[in-house]
Amino acid sequence: MNKKKSLVQIESFHPNYVKDFYELNKKWIEESWKLETSDIHDLSNPKKYIIDKGGEVFFAIKNNKVIGTAAMVFSKDMFELAKMTVLEECRGLGIANKLMDKCIDFAKQHNAKEIALITNSALVIARNLYDKYGFKEVLLDSNKYGDRGDVKMILKLSTFKSF
Repeated sequence: MNKKKSLVQIESFHPNYVKDFYELNKKWIEESWKLETSDIHDLSNPKKYIIDKGGEVFFAIKNNKVIGTAAMVFSKDMFELAKMTVLEECRGLGIANKLMDKCIDFAKQHNAKEIALITNSALVIARNLYDKYGFKEVLLDSNKYGDRGDVKMILKLSTFKSF
């Protein structure tokens, strides 16, 4: 077994991780785009904009360091998967899979019918992850993420088969 994978724990939101949530996502976004106003609100205060509205933020922790994160933003009977990123030097170790598994379990536990996400067609590795989990592309009906979001995908939880 790969020891690097086994040392990673996925934890729910804790105020001590807010700075990590902001910094990890800011760094990832700024690799290719600019930080939008909606990002700054969500990243600066995830308790107010995500947790208190019925969502959750998950953190991948290795050796007491946050190395990845993903948010589940609540909306009616579904969740939006957002702000998912892994520290660049930790990519390719299966951490995104662990985060995705936790997000799907969370949505199922909250009786959500589906998980939506907005991504960009240039993010091939992310798209491969979403395809692997059974997300299907649908009509993009939001410009929440400006130029950064040109693809919307949905995972119907009623048809999801776990690995």
